[in-house]
Amino acid sequence: MTTIRRTRLPGHPTVDAGSRGSRTGGDPAPSAGDAGLVRLALIDPPAERTTLDGAWWPRTRSLSGELPGLVQELHRRGIRVTRVAYNPDSWEAAPRRLAADGRTVRLGWFRSIDPQLLDLTGDTTRGRLDLLVVPPDTAAAAARQAFTAASDRANRQTPTAVLAALRPAAAPVPPAQPAVDRLAVDQAAATGAAAAARDVETAVWDSEGGHPLN
Repeated sequence: MTTIRRTRLPGHPTVDAGSRGSRTGGDPAPSAGDAGLVRLALIDPPAERTTLDGAWWPRTRSLSGELPGLVQELHRRGIRVTRVAYNPDSWEAAPRRLAADGRTVRLGWFRSIDPQLLDLTGDTTRGRLDLLVVPPDTAAAAARQAFTAASDRANRQTPTAVLAALRPAAAPVPPAQPAVDRLAVDQAAATGAAAAARDVETAVWDSEGGHPLN
């Protein structure tokens, strides 16, 4: 089982140079008093030719609120971040620049990026850091599995594919409804039973997934 490192951060986004306290735990699920913990796993030392470098499990979809803590924790591990790229479909609106870890980090969004990927650059040694973003509302058990997959050096799946593989099997498709007898519609119309014809036509429309215009 992959251990998710969780580091308690100060209650403000500024870096506290004297704060080095950290603890680890096998269960990434936050408790009522764990609001300041960064839930992050990295492949360390870095591996070549991997699709992902690790995973991050933020608590909200606000980059403004979540990113400073992540940047600070990465710096504590010796990784410098100056730029962050993300897909805007997965996050709330964010500024182009954000104060984090005592510096200004530039943010840029690109719809071509995998929606569940966060791309961080700026470290001269490690280069680009690609993190799987586990959605905030993910259950703890599924988050652990996502961290394990993202930290696997043999992983070749995209972030979205990793998360999709953790979802429960799709519910069985319900059996098809009996087809409506189109001949009955024609006969009803021919005999002047307009109301009956409309009722049958409505049944056809509903059975095919349509919705009447009101």
